Amino acid sequence: MTPNRLQTLCAGILVSTCITLTGSPLAAQSSTQELLDRAAEDANRINDVLRALQTSDPNTQYALVKLLLAEKDPAMVRIGREFALFSTNPVLQNMAIQSVFNTNPQVRLDVTGGDSLETYAWVEYLNGVATENGASIMLNTGTFNETCWATSRGTCIFTIRGLNVQYNYKFNSYVAQANLTLGPDGVLRGPIVMYSGRAQAAIDLKE
Repeated sequence: MTPNRLQTLCAGILVSTCITLTGSPLAAQSSTQELLDRAAEDANRINDVLRALQTSDPNTQYALVKLLLAEKDPAMVRIGREFALFSTNPVLQNMAIQSVFNTNPQVRLDVTGGDSLETYAWVEYLNGVATENGASIMLNTGTFNETCWATSRGTCIFTIRGLNVQYNYKFNSYVAQANLTLGPDGVLRGPIVMYSGRAQAAIDLKE
């Protein structure tokens, strides 16, 4: 059907139907404008939150971070978490650490500084990847049981105290223990002792 014929048919039909039939850019423009309006609203909301976080009142910061970490919107959770991670307030930093372990089913543990490739045998045993320069492995965070983040059998995997996170793994002779502390860059770092050797471990909480 030619465009002229289609336009003639539209003459006696509701305008909204004609727009659909002709593929008029009006509908697309309207939809685009709606998206832009919604984007502007979201941007304003984010800017308002960022401004509010700059308050000098620690109680307001605490309350706002607590609300942000409970949000369903991942963007809002990330804003609250990163603000808390880089805060100088240890209470907020602890909230950010707990948020990571509460919401992430896994975290990535990087191990470096081993004497040789054999040092990372424990990582490879748990299906991690190792080279001469280091190793990396995804670790299950477990479920919080009011004391620690544990396995389904109740064995503690991660224990958080303030800005310190302790990791513990034991299965037969395969053991690993790490004592990590939050740094100013949002990364947990510290020594790890494995059945296969000693090294340094890190978990980047910004990931």
